[in-house]
Amino acid sequence: MGSKRSGFTAAEELAFTTEVDGNCPKCGIPLFFPKRGKKLKQYEIAHIYPLNAKPEEVLELQNEERLSTDLNAPENLIALCVGCHTQLDKLRTAEEYCELVALKRALLQRAEQQEIQRQYHLQEDIWQVINGLDSIAIPLTGVALNYDPKKVDEKLDATMPLPTKNKIKHNVSDYYQYVRTRFEELERENPNLSELISLQVKTYYVKQKAMSLSQHLIFINVVNWFVFKTRPKTIEAAEIVASYFVQSCEVFE
Repeated sequence: MGSKRSGFTAAEELAFTTEVDGNCPKCGIPLFFPKRGKKLKQYEIAHIYPLNAKPEEVLELQNEERLSTDLNAPENLIALCVGCHTQLDKLRTAEEYCELVALKRALLQRAEQQEIQRQYHLQEDIWQVINGLDSIAIPLTGVALNYDPKKVDEKLDATMPLPTKNKIKHNVSDYYQYVRTRFEELERENPNLSELISLQVKTYYVKQKAMSLSQHLIFINVVNWFVFKTRPKTIEAAEIVASYFVQSCEVFE
């Protein structure tokens, strides 16, 4: 007798479809379609490791990682369109299984980062610095810098892709002086504010580092944290301020 499939409440189904942003993570089609003014579902909640594995699947997946020992746990479940779920259920290959595991792990990591973003406070005053970058009217390229922290190249390791590394270096070269001046202005208005913000950024970075994430992913997460907390007009402004903190040592020693 096979294992019993658990039912799902409306709230649970909503959570699974929200997790994948309403689209099948395998093929990308929407999980809902409109008909006569209503939205109808065209998805099913799939088990990543099969609930009742066929003998061939047990053999095929015997050396593969499981995201949970409980096959009905959320970690082993994912919303798929009916077509992808039907194809998957015919007979899972190790390649198909590993693809789903990677997709689910990425979704779980994204959810974890979103929770961290909510938990870690960032002074709202930083909004003035980030959003001020969208209204700069003068070219800043080539501004002479008068600071002597470690060079960016010495801080960034092989996990940082060259395009991102170059972006950070250009942001520092073009905007470091402006961003530092803006923080100094905030400091005059509210003593110790810039130090408080620096400590908050450092604390967030240390949390990311403790998760053993790559430098590239840490930089992305810091940028996303700034975006989440300040809702800037452009993501580039958040990247510029994140690059400032890379150069001033709050991010990457």
